[in-house]
Amino acid sequence: MNFLTLTRKRLLEPKGILFSLLLLLTCFRVPNFAEPYWYGDEGIYLTIGTALREGGKLYTTIVDHKTPLIYYLAMVDNQLQFRILLYGMMLLSTTAFFSLCRFLFGRLRPTAVATLLFVLFTSLPWFEGNIPNGELFVISFVLYGAWLLLQTPTVQALFLPKTIKRQNTVSATKERLLLFLAGGSFGLALLTKVPALFDIVAFGLIFIFLAWREHPHQLPSRVRATVFFAAGCLIPLILSIGYFYAIGSGSDYLSFGLLYNFKYAGSWQLSFTNPVLLFLFSFAGKTLVLGCMLLLLLALNRKLSAVAQFSLAWFWLALFASLLSNRPYPHYFLQVIPPTALILALLTTREKNTSPKAQTTQIVLLGGSFAVLLTVLVLLRVGLYRTGAYYTNWFRYLTKQYSRQEYFQTFDELMTDNYAAAELIATTSNNPSLFIWGTDPMLYALTKIVPPTRFTVSFHIADLNLYEQTMQDVRATMPEYIVVMNNETRELPGLYPLLFDRYTLNTQYQHFTLWKRLPLPSSLLY
Repeated sequence: MNFLTLTRKRLLEPKGILFSLLLLLTCFRVPNFAEPYWYGDEGIYLTIGTALREGGKLYTTIVDHKTPLIYYLAMVDNQLQFRILLYGMMLLSTTAFFSLCRFLFGRLRPTAVATLLFVLFTSLPWFEGNIPNGELFVISFVLYGAWLLLQTPTVQALFLPKTIKRQNTVSATKERLLLFLAGGSFGLALLTKVPALFDIVAFGLIFIFLAWREHPHQLPSRVRATVFFAAGCLIPLILSIGYFYAIGSGSDYLSFGLLYNFKYAGSWQLSFTNPVLLFLFSFAGKTLVLGCMLLLLLALNRKLSAVAQFSLAWFWLALFASLLSNRPYPHYFLQVIPPTALILALLTTREKNTSPKAQTTQIVLLGGSFAVLLTVLVLLRVGLYRTGAYYTNWFRYLTKQYSRQEYFQTFDELMTDNYAAAELIATTSNNPSLFIWGTDPMLYALTKIVPPTRFTVSFHIADLNLYEQTMQDVRATMPEYIVVMNNETRELPGLYPLLFDRYTLNTQYQHFTLWKRLPLPSSLLY
């Protein structure tokens, strides 16, 4: 057997297919490491990560409205390290998803199709797969937990009922430990972003489906398994609450890390006025649709394969999670990608031992669910990021057709101003301090400066009506530099009198003004 034949054979084996997919993922992500500090949420994560490295208290001295783990993951030194962390986690989560698909499908073709779709839509810029958003970290923790669940006879019983006795070599103690650890991984997903709760419910439904399919005498063992899984999910949350109370930030954690999400989810205004659509996108409407779909899946328990039943349940719960706030942000829909990949792979697969009528029912449900996702994307006007231009611009930069400034400017119009201001600040001050009135957290992250207030962006200050407290913090710290964004329409009472009295206009950039603090008169220095 010659080298080419041997290589082709190896690449068609499971390890070869996985290696090819991980190599493809790597190729897609190489340009991620050359991006500038341009993305707002990432700028917030890195700024808060810097504050935590310097001893700040999350939710007390520095605030955002997500659960805490994403900020601790961002305690790296710079954006490149944050991107490398994401890359490593996505390599592991892709491997876990491949294992999940092999277990569910039992065949290589649908496994390869589903994993390829997973790699494409979690790596390419369409849904902001190039950015370390919370959803990608959530997916990673969910898939790690799913891999652990697959090692347990209880979960295997749903998908491999006929072969379970031959494969059951795990002791009861080890199974409970695996269930608990799997729950712990899901709990870490919840501490990364609240919508992960619906992934937990999706996998928790496995135990309900088992109970529904099996003889009643199996119910006690399934309940015990559910308890261990649920305990694992809850422990990280309980520990996080205990930790923040121990450092004196408990009430702030509840206010900003947990409860603020309810306010955030209900504040978006939809762009359409049709009363039926408005109801369907309301919380009550979405809950009704989700409940009906889950009941339908239970009713069709004997007509759907276990894989289809689970995939559809996961899909509808993930879609509900992505629609909690009805915002048209592409990265919110990353959470739907894993079950969608399973659904599309099932549509291309003819399952064995399935009657034509059952197969038709399954295809209708799978295809209809995918059609619903496409309809939602259109109705919410979710603007997918351009992928072709992303790689074309990177290639032009790589081949020196674009200068560094020209390349950075393709990401965001603030880049030229931000990098020029960051260089000026770095070269004119040994220990600079900075306050930005407006929305430009990327400049905080780029300069590695922690804001003198609790907030990194003006819209959080406006949402909570904390103008007076913010101005008190600015006066108390008197930062060396103050940036006022041109596009900031809200006024911070007292800011301009302070600027005119104690600051001088240093540089007028295209998108913001940089003010520098005047030295104190010599009479006040002694």
